Parts: sequence; C-alpha cells; structure tokens
Amino acid sequence: MTAWNRLAIRALSLRVALRVTVGVSLSLAGTPASVWAQAGSDSTVGRRRIQPLPALGSAPETGLQFGVTVLAVFDRPALDHARPASLIATALRSTKAQTRISAEGEHWTRQNARRLNALVAWQKFPLPFYGIGDATPERNKEIFTPKGIEALAGIQQRVRGSWYATGGIRLLDQSITADTIGVLRQGTLTGSDGGRLVELSVGALLDSRDNLFTPRQGTFAQVTYTHNDDDLGSPFQYDRVRLDARHYRALTGAHVVAAQLLLLGVSGDAPFDQLALVGGGDIMRGYARGRYRDQRLAAAQVEYRTPFAHRVGLVAFAGAGMVASEWDALTDARLLPTYGGGVRLQIDPQQRTAVRVDFGVGRDSSSGLYIGFNQAF
Repeated sequence: MTAWNRLAIRALSLRVALRVTVGVSLSLAGTPASVWAQAGSDSTVGRRRIQPLPALGSAPETGLQFGVTVLAVFDRPALDHARPASLIATALRSTKAQTRISAEGEHWTRQNARRLNALVAWQKFPLPFYGIGDATPERNKEIFTPKGIEALAGIQQRVRGSWYATGGIRLLDQSITADTIGVLRQGTLTGSDGGRLVELSVGALLDSRDNLFTPRQGTFAQVTYTHNDDDLGSPFQYDRVRLDARHYRALTGAHVVAAQLLLLGVSGDAPFDQLALVGGGDIMRGYARGRYRDQRLAAAQVEYRTPFAHRVGLVAFAGAGMVASEWDALTDARLLPTYGGGVRLQIDPQQRTAVRVDFGVGRDSSSGLYIGFNQAF
C-alpha cells in the first residue's frame, strides 16, 4: 500500500468518526463488555434496550475495521443501586482480511457488590511478528494467522469499600499458520503451531473512579496472577503477573490529567503470542500491537484531557516502555517512547461516553491511527 493510500484511509476514518452526531449511537471495535448507562430510573422496574449498531475501528495492525454490533442493556431497578447488565454481540472484518465474531456480557448485583462477566469469540486474525526483544528490525516482519476460539469467565467480589477480590478462567484453543517464510515456519518457537491454553487467575482490585468511561477523579489499581499448566489440559506451563495502576485528577472545569503504570512479567515456557507485548490502542499508542515482545514489560503514560467546543474534546499524551527477558535487564533495555494527540466526540454527556480518534508516534518512524470507544485508559 502506497503512502497516499494509507493517508486516504486515515483521512476517511477520521472523517467518518467526526461526522458521528450526538443523536446516533456508535459502537466501535474493542468495545468492552462494560455498562453503557448507570441505573437512573425512579421506577422499581428495570428497563431493557436492544439496538443494532454499526461498528468501526482502526489500529496499525488491523487497518480499518468495520462490521455490526447488537447491544442489549438491561437497567436494574433504581432501588438496587446497581450498574446495568449488558450483552454485546459483534461481527468485525478488517481491511487486512481479519475476522472476529464475539459475544460478551456482564452482570452486577445489588450495590455493585459483585460483577460477573463472560466472553466467547471466534477469530481468524492475520498479525505481524518481528521477533522477540526490543531491537527487532522491520525487515524481520512475518505474518501469521491464529484461528480458533476464545472463552473466558470472571468474577469480581467486593471485600470492603472500593476493594475487590477477582478470579477468572480463560480458554484459548487455536491453530497458527505461518503465512510467510521465517522463524515461525521453522517451528522452533513455543506455540508456533498454536495449541490450547487454560489459564486460571486471581487478583485484587482497588477502584475508586468516579466514572467507568471517562474518570475525572479516583484510582484504579489491579494486580493479577495467572497460571497455565499441563495439568489443566494445556501443553504449556507458564505464569503471568500483571500490575495495572491508574490515577485521575481533575484540574479546573473539565480539564483532567490521567496517568498509568503497567508492569507485566511472564515466566516459564509461554507461547510467543502470550508474551508481554508493546503496542495497542490503550497503552504504547504509536506501535503496532506486538511490534516488540519479551517476558518483561514496563510502560507508563500520562494524558491531558481538555474540552474544546460543545461536545468535542482534545487530548495530548506521552509515554514510554521497555521490554526485556528479566526485570533487572530493563535498566539496559532500549527506551521506546510514544507521543501523540486525539479528539473525543461525546455521545452521552451524562455517562461521559465518547468516540475517540488518536494518532500516536513511536520510535523508528512507527505510527498509528486509532479509532475506538471511550478513553484509552
């Protein structure tokens, strides 16, 4: 694809996103199974809304994504003081011949004391692979296609105040085809042919955010331990520890500064596509997802959010990350900076839901356009 063609796609994506009106709901790729509205009815009877929506998204590793989403929201009675239950079914196709069909949902009990969530998905999703480490050159790029199903179920139980205990199980059963000649076709990397994963996870969560979609105050901090073992029916054995900490502070008016720290460590014999990855639409914007990967990742970002005009807001962000094979090796790892800006088009002022369009720049002429739903973090 020529540079002019890439520019045309980005311009079209931006134009489509910015022409979404407030009166039209838009679902975008990567929409989590989060609630779309807080329970606010004065009635003792909940409400139900089912709506088909267009789906649109963009990322460097996918190009433009398009499809359809069916959204069902079940408002709880106001007396329950609970967030609504939701179910989202999505079918997506990208300009890079990627297909994903998924259904995900969540349910909150009274007083938001417990959250149950689940997902099932099928995908055939060609992706790039550059190797392992922080210095893999662009010329090493290979294309591989994972094909299979993913299912997960999780629980979040309040312990006290804003503290929750979490647990979950994830099943991934896929085949992987190496589409180009390279390391993956040689079959020397763990997981190069695919296989089955059965992950069990436990964790702790602190969540004092004032809003799920666009927080202005509060803290979100979650630590999760995940284990995959051959005793669970998987040929792989590895562990993963993840720390995701975010803090939000309002300045004057609707001006907000948000910061995030992400630490991820993988030990054992993990498949290459389950290692710590750089890139994506939430952190390390400007790099294609998986542009760099290894067993350890440390990344941080800060974002300034400001209103601009009516329901349009602007953001500026900057961050950096590093990957290495061990924690102590991060001190000598290559720094991977990222910076950029974006636009937010508010859909629902009460719930602070919005369409986001970001453009990020990374190292070695890396860049990416991202279209998504709500804030990056």
